[in-house]
Amino acid sequence: MPDDIGYELDGPDRDWNYERSRAALFQQITSPAYTTDAEGWLTYYNEAAADLWGYRPELGKTRWCGSWRIFTTEGAHLPLDQCPMAVALKEGRAVRGVQAVLERPDGTLIPFMPHPTPLRDASGAIVAGSNVLLPLTSPAGSSTLGPASERWTEVPPPDLPEGLGLDDLTGCLQRTLAAQADVEFGFQIDCERLEAWSGPEAEKQRIVRQLESKRQRQRTLLNKRLDQLQERAKRLMSEAQQGSADARRIVDPRNTVH
Repeated sequence: MPDDIGYELDGPDRDWNYERSRAALFQQITSPAYTTDAEGWLTYYNEAAADLWGYRPELGKTRWCGSWRIFTTEGAHLPLDQCPMAVALKEGRAVRGVQAVLERPDGTLIPFMPHPTPLRDASGAIVAGSNVLLPLTSPAGSSTLGPASERWTEVPPPDLPEGLGLDDLTGCLQRTLAAQADVEFGFQIDCERLEAWSGPEAEKQRIVRQLESKRQRQRTLLNKRLDQLQERAKRLMSEAQQGSADARRIVDPRNTVH
């Protein structure tokens, strides 16, 4: 490979992908693309893949895919060892016709279609894997779904429906407080993923800033929900107190007209 290519494009020494001709071939692919070794460890990815993932994963230390997280189209979290590339290498077959949603460190969600393919040597043994990722257009007509939403992150939407009673508000309050705890726990887990980071410090800090941005955005939504719950509860309690006062006036004998 040319010496001026950065770490994110280089393959580990003696890896099959380190051959100049094959590296040049993958550099010509304009769609997001990456390769792995036979065990699924990343050996190469192009700039389009880094842009799609929202960060530059470490080669040789990132397995199966560079996505920060992957979800099914129904919103269920998909462990990376069950992602399409993992299936392709474990089962020795190309995976086609699958759609999924990746999450960047900042929480942005992007629907995509992967095309993982095992690569074999002359004897037929799997020696590597390649994957081309095609971003899809969301129903709203955008290539992204925007910052992480309720469907994938368990963060409640900012607005409350009308007609909720005090019992409903109590349940919403409990779920909102639980969601706040989940946000902090998720942020801690994300930061722990970076403890073994050995790549450029600047890239690590950029990822941390994205994680903090996501955390703050989720906090803002949840704080707005708590404010709404408090205001709605005060209003219902005031209405209940007023109703009780009216009822007392009706049954008070002193209010009887003779």
